[in-house]
Amino acid sequence: MDAMSSRALSCATALRLGGGLYILAEAAGHEDLYYQADAGVRAGLKSCEGRRLNGDVLHIAKKACRRLNAEFSGAKGTRQFALGGFTLMKEVLASIEDGDDRGTEPHIAVFDKALEAAALWPGPVDIDGCAGLREFEQLCQRESVDRLNAEGMPGLHSALGPRQLAYRDLARSALSR
Repeated sequence: MDAMSSRALSCATALRLGGGLYILAEAAGHEDLYYQADAGVRAGLKSCEGRRLNGDVLHIAKKACRRLNAEFSGAKGTRQFALGGFTLMKEVLASIEDGDDRGTEPHIAVFDKALEAAALWPGPVDIDGCAGLREFEQLCQRESVDRLNAEGMPGLHSALGPRQLAYRDLARSALSR
C-alpha cells in the first residue's frame, strides 16, 4: 500500500471515531477545540486527494489535541474512550506532519490505537451485529481498506459517513443514560 493510501486510512479512522468524540467534547464544553483538531485531520485527508496541506491548520489542530488531552473532563464512563480517541487524533496529525516517514504503512499503528480506544468504551454495544465497540471498529477498518482498494477515495468517503454517524449515535446514547 502506498503512503497516501495509508495516510487516507489513518485520517478516516480518526474521523470515524471523531463522530463520537465530537459529541463527548461538545457535552464537556470543548467543541471548539474538537473542531480545530477535526479540521487538521480533514486537511490531511484532503491532501491525499491532491490538495495542498495547510501547515497553519495542522499546527492549530495539534495544539487543540494537546489541550483536549490535558483539559478534557467529560462524563466519567466515556472519559477514557475520549482520551484514547484524542490521543489517536494527535498521532494521526503527527503522521501527517511527518509526511508519513515513520513507516510504509502508518495506518497499521493507527488501526491498533483505534482498537485500543474502542476497547475503552464502557459496556456492550449493538451496532451492525457487533457486541462490542472493538469488534465494530475492526469491521469498520476492514471495510475502509476494502472500499479504498476497490473504489479509491470516493469509496473511502462513502464508507466513512455512516460509520461516523454510528459513533455519534453511540456517544449520544451513552450521554442520555
